[in-house]
Amino acid sequence: MKLQADLVVFNGNIITMDPENPTATALAVKNYKLIAVGSDTQVFDLVTNARKAMDLGGKTVVPGFVDAHTHITNAGMRTSQVNLESKLSIAEVKQALSDALSRCSPGQWVRGFGWDESFWPEKRYLTAADLDEVAKEFPIAVDRVDGHLTSVNSLALKKLGISLDQEGVLKDKRGKPTGVLRDVENLWKKVAPSPEEIRQGVLAASRIASECGITTLVDNERPGIFRYVRACEQEELLGVRMVVNQHAEVIKNMIELGITSGMGGSMVKIGGMKSFMDGSIGARTAALSQPYSDDKRNKGRMLTSQKEMTALLKKAIKNEIQTVTHAIGDDAIETLISAFESLSEDEKAKVRNQRHRIEHAEMISESQIRRAVALGLILSMQPNFVGVWQQKGGLYEQRLGPERVSKMNMFRVALDNGARLCFGSDGMPYGPLYGIWSAIAHPNPKVRITVEEALRCYTMESAYSAFMETKIGSLTEGKRADFVILSNNIMTVHPRRIRDINIEMTVLGGRVEFGLAGG
Repeated sequence: MKLQADLVVFNGNIITMDPENPTATALAVKNYKLIAVGSDTQVFDLVTNARKAMDLGGKTVVPGFVDAHTHITNAGMRTSQVNLESKLSIAEVKQALSDALSRCSPGQWVRGFGWDESFWPEKRYLTAADLDEVAKEFPIAVDRVDGHLTSVNSLALKKLGISLDQEGVLKDKRGKPTGVLRDVENLWKKVAPSPEEIRQGVLAASRIASECGITTLVDNERPGIFRYVRACEQEELLGVRMVVNQHAEVIKNMIELGITSGMGGSMVKIGGMKSFMDGSIGARTAALSQPYSDDKRNKGRMLTSQKEMTALLKKAIKNEIQTVTHAIGDDAIETLISAFESLSEDEKAKVRNQRHRIEHAEMISESQIRRAVALGLILSMQPNFVGVWQQKGGLYEQRLGPERVSKMNMFRVALDNGARLCFGSDGMPYGPLYGIWSAIAHPNPKVRITVEEALRCYTMESAYSAFMETKIGSLTEGKRADFVILSNNIMTVHPRRIRDINIEMTVLGGRVEFGLAGG
């Protein structure tokens, strides 16, 4: 039977990630879905005509990337803030903030993000004293790259209105706050963004995703974001599929309303319940079994006890809510897995189908991997971290020493032990190609994985982690027509060059969101 199509692409190198039909040269799209995937001859024999045809000229096509862990709405809102990612000293940070003051109204908050002291000669966090030298009449707050530490000046500390005696408010030897705030609860409760700022953040996030070839993402944001994502979807302004995780503090509301993970439509869905076992390695708040190498009295900080986590898990499982739990340090991972193991047999029997996830799992051991696999837990890991911080002499080595660092981010070990392994970026940086390069160029050769495995983790496995594997993740007839055109063949280009491959076009449901015709 001859078919009519909205779009046909042909003469390409199409990597489908479909084991039944792994490669193709052409595909056809009708009503947002793939109606044919195969050779040029096969597709043209099926399609009688198409509204639009695209000759790929031999270019490589892969399924749209699925980023399993982002904070992309927050990244969108940060487009109006001061980007400090490229600053290589405290002096450069101060200069960038000083330059921004000319664009600010009197008393307006000056926000910055992305600084990383591990690349600075000073190798220390920014303090209130540093930021007071920039300005005392403007409140200044700058987030470290990991989002687990914020430095503020004296005026900002006053305006935030937080208790200065709570854990995470660092103080000097005299007991005076230094302006360094590590994983402080409700830090921004009194200084929330406006509805318009959030809306613009969602729209900017959509553009960021498309430019990176991301067609579906899982967003971890503050409560209340979902309504703005839905509003943008209804206005047909959303250019990426979004699964929005909910913060643990709203689980009671989810239960009362009967909301379960996976509710929603093809563009926007409810995700899981996000909670935290610990903080980050960069902020020295990841919970470790042994002290930090550069802070011998510190083992990090457990943000949720095993008892508290077990109670959360029981509520979530009973009410069919997936849990997505941040756990980076080995002690935090041990506590989380132990909480799952303490569940009743009936509760544990539901874990695999509900697809509960450990987020990050950077310091997970092989024995812990095996226990997680036995429980049916998904490992949601971020290979992008490896490229940024796990290289020789990098931040992780500074914090943990070379022996512990060599056993971090055990991708090969996870796959060899049968783990469901999905990949996300956490925005460090956004860009699945950077993450794929990081996974295959891991500094420990024994835990490297292949390009095909890494690509699968950033497509089909991430789709599975979000209950979407029957709709996205591979280029298979009947699935959504989400795909990306690359500047080079990811399977044959030199591994060092994978991170430099360009996204030439991003297509969502057959519609070009980024590239020659879309952005």
